[in-house]
Amino acid sequence: MQRFISNSLIGFTLLCITGELTAQESKEPRFRLSGFGTLDVTAAGTKQIGYHNEFSHAPQYGGVSIFSGSVGGLQLDADLLPKLSATIQGVAKERTKHDMFNFLDWAFLRYQVTPNTTIRAGRMGIDLFMLSEYRNVGFAYLWARPVLEFYMPISLSHFDGFDIKYSRRIAPGFFEIKAYGGQTGSDITVSRGDLSLRERPFFGANASLETDHWKFRLTFASAEVHAIRNQPYHQLQNALNNVPSAFWPQAAEVADHISAEGKQSSYYSAGIAYDKNAWVVQSEFAWFDSKWPSVNLTNGYLSVGRRFGPVTWYSIGSYAKSLNPPLNLQTDPAAPASIARLQDITETAFNRTLIDQNTFSLGARWDLNHQTALKAQWDHTWVRKNGGGFLITQEPLAHDTSIDTFSVNLNFIFK
Repeated sequence: MQRFISNSLIGFTLLCITGELTAQESKEPRFRLSGFGTLDVTAAGTKQIGYHNEFSHAPQYGGVSIFSGSVGGLQLDADLLPKLSATIQGVAKERTKHDMFNFLDWAFLRYQVTPNTTIRAGRMGIDLFMLSEYRNVGFAYLWARPVLEFYMPISLSHFDGFDIKYSRRIAPGFFEIKAYGGQTGSDITVSRGDLSLRERPFFGANASLETDHWKFRLTFASAEVHAIRNQPYHQLQNALNNVPSAFWPQAAEVADHISAEGKQSSYYSAGIAYDKNAWVVQSEFAWFDSKWPSVNLTNGYLSVGRRFGPVTWYSIGSYAKSLNPPLNLQTDPAAPASIARLQDITETAFNRTLIDQNTFSLGARWDLNHQTALKAQWDHTWVRKNGGGFLITQEPLAHDTSIDTFSVNLNFIFK
């Protein structure tokens, strides 16, 4: 934890120094410093089941924690030339790996080609969801946290590359289309330990239409796993590839089935939101299609809120389900005991990645003023047998279970 605080302070200091030095070199640019934060208290998990609301968070085994949902961020925007601007954003929160690579969430240049067209290059947020541009800004959305079943599978927060966006007003409302490409990666925690994932090429596109009260959105993205670093994963791959075919002819085939490197994954999603008078409704659904079986799943949610003055009460129903069945390897009675043991380890490793759960949530948001909101939320989650991939467990879930999560947090922005 001391290392986390130290790296975060270093990052914030560098961010502020950068703005001061640039301002001294040129008097023309305009600088705008803004920030956001969430102070969170969460009770979650059990002694046997570790809970985290992002794969990049350390698991919480029961009790109360202030690190599950607490976030702090600073953003510096600079107008360098009439059509050229720069943005740097640093985010401090609980992570599997604390370094400047993960702390620096945004660092890009933006060029206004025409009044309707912009190009950006550098490090930018991954635009896959309704909350893409403000996933870490708790004040900007209704709930105590992004819906776990929908947002947790995408553990990526940024990518390095470029995007081009075209937007204009049309008869129904405001239309926007964006295309992007580059590379991405993340450092996360799973049941097999810490895992580093790097993906390239990464590319995609999305389109949205927004009227006075409605917003519609379609998204497509694709990425190829370039490298994965996880010691148990590589040990298992090596063991499978070194099995003599005479003892287990399908070992190499199984190794390829569960491997990740070089495999392409595609993501499709659709979202809709309605906000008028007292009612606010939002829903998103997605489908992952991948040659890496651990990634194949479908997920979605429906959120309905009702405003009563400064307080909004809301409920959420959400789900996530893997599309691949549990691995069931048939053991040859004549095979050596070591082969049977390896088959058991392989089944366990794969089945621990599968996801099958639903959550019902109730919560309230109280807007204290235009820059501060207090939220409280209760989640009840049903997790089915061999469906605990979002949790940290020692073994695949051998039976259905359920867990409760309680959160209270204070969200704020400043500019």
